[in-house]
Order: sequence, then C-alpha cells, then structure tokens
Amino acid sequence: MEHEEFFAPWRMVAAFSDGARLTFDGFTEEQAKSAAEAAQDEHGDITWWDHVTDVNYEDGRYYKTVPPPPCINIVDYDGYTGPLDENGLPVGLAEHIAQANVEEGRDPNEAQIIIKRNAPPDDQPHEK
Repeated sequence: MEHEEFFAPWRMVAAFSDGARLTFDGFTEEQAKSAAEAAQDEHGDITWWDHVTDVNYEDGRYYKTVPPPPCINIVDYDGYTGPLDENGLPVGLAEHIAQANVEEGRDPNEAQIIIKRNAPPDDQPHEK
C-alpha cells in the first residue's frame, strides 16, 4: 500500500472569501472548527461552513463512530386473536425476535423497540 487513508472522527467543510472550499478534520468538532478558522489567514473570511455528510461522514462524524440504529419491530395485532404472553405480545414472539437477532449477528440482549399496532387495550382480558 503506497499510502494509508486516515479518517478523523469529525469533518467539516468551509467556503472562504477567496473562493476556496476546503474540508477540515479533527479528533473533536472543536479541532475541525479551529483548523478551518486558522485557514482564514490564507483564504480570507469563512463565508459558509457545515458538517460533512458523504460516504464516510454523517453530519461531521466518521460513519464507523456512529452507533447503529436500534432494531425496530412492528407487531400488528389486526385480526390476531391468539394468546398473549405476560408482556402483551403474541406467545413466542419475544423468543422469535431474539433468535432472529442471533441469526443476523446482533447481540440477542440488545435493546429492541417494539411498536404495537392495533393492540388490544391493556384492560381487555387476554387468552393465556
């Protein structure tokens, strides 16, 4: 390999009064901002700046430092009349979700967001 690529955790882009448009990296957002401000000596005032969003950065942060989004499960009870477990989920669904996490390489204990659509009211008796 002739050269190694380095991606700092933060990147911003700035446009300057001389027409230059440059990117600045830093281990912190403040470092990237300070680097851009230092470039004003050579390129004039900053006329516009923003965090970078591209293939490697999401809103200024290197994509590998951005945590993955949570797993969201949507349970639609429309037409479901079967038994519910102690959490109000169809019996066996929680175990099915945990097994799917394992099969997809996720931690089976990671937090899950479960959205219940058309769920019966909590005070309605459930078949157990």
